[in-house]
Amino acid sequence: MDTDKQLYKLFAIAPAQLYALLNIPVPGPLRARSVAFKELETSSDLVIEPDDPLEPVRLIEFQGYRDKQFIPKVMLRCALFRMQFPSRPFRCHVIYLDRSFESVAVDDGGLFQPQVQDLQELWQQLAARFPDSPLLSVLHPLLAENEKELTATLEGDYERIQHSTQLTDQQRGAWLDVFHFWLMTRLQLSLEEIQEMVISKLPEVEELPWGKELKERWTSEGREEARADDLRNAIERVEQLLQCYEEMRRNAVLSDVAYGELKARAEKELHEHRENLKSLNGPSSD
Repeated sequence: MDTDKQLYKLFAIAPAQLYALLNIPVPGPLRARSVAFKELETSSDLVIEPDDPLEPVRLIEFQGYRDKQFIPKVMLRCALFRMQFPSRPFRCHVIYLDRSFESVAVDDGGLFQPQVQDLQELWQQLAARFPDSPLLSVLHPLLAENEKELTATLEGDYERIQHSTQLTDQQRGAWLDVFHFWLMTRLQLSLEEIQEMVISKLPEVEELPWGKELKERWTSEGREEARADDLRNAIERVEQLLQCYEEMRRNAVLSDVAYGELKARAEKELHEHRENLKSLNGPSSD
């Protein structure tokens, strides 16, 4: 399920809702964006900047799968952000969709001290504080334990987002788009079954910008190609990461020992991705 892109869409348009999720008082007007570090071809998931210069900028990283290189990549982004904005107060938050995805503990010697949190736990805590929050509903397709639980509250979730006074019209439209996307992806039903289930609530799937793409991915051939695309993207990310490590060693940001350890992990991961892609594509014919 697509997570980072959709979570960015949720909180980039409504950053105050992320503060509510994290149980942090909103310090006034906020700006949200993804920060690209072009020198090393990497970017953050989300950066939230309060207008008040005395309030900390918050770098948010979401993670929805196990990746041994994830924490080193987060530390790299923290270091790059600190180098670009040395005078601004700064906090880092790592949010796992499930704590089981935490493959490497954070050990940065107290340099950035990221707060590591579990999205499911944050969601449950938010429900205890604000049971009518539309954020509970928009995240439900992502976090529901099973399809029965999800479909039982489908109409109520839709109504809560549709009529929430906490959202502007622009925010509501973006949130409903994310809600629809996660719902369709999670249920994995045919288009006809989905439309029958929510016939008066949801728009025709084909009318949504992602409808055709999602329909194609539901076919067996589409799922296989999607898996191959995921592997190719993973290979590209690890190759970029190796370039980042090399650049950091040349600039004395990484010691030779740290560089060697990070490079070995990345090369192992790269090999695994390439072998999986080779296996998926099958033997080549001469």
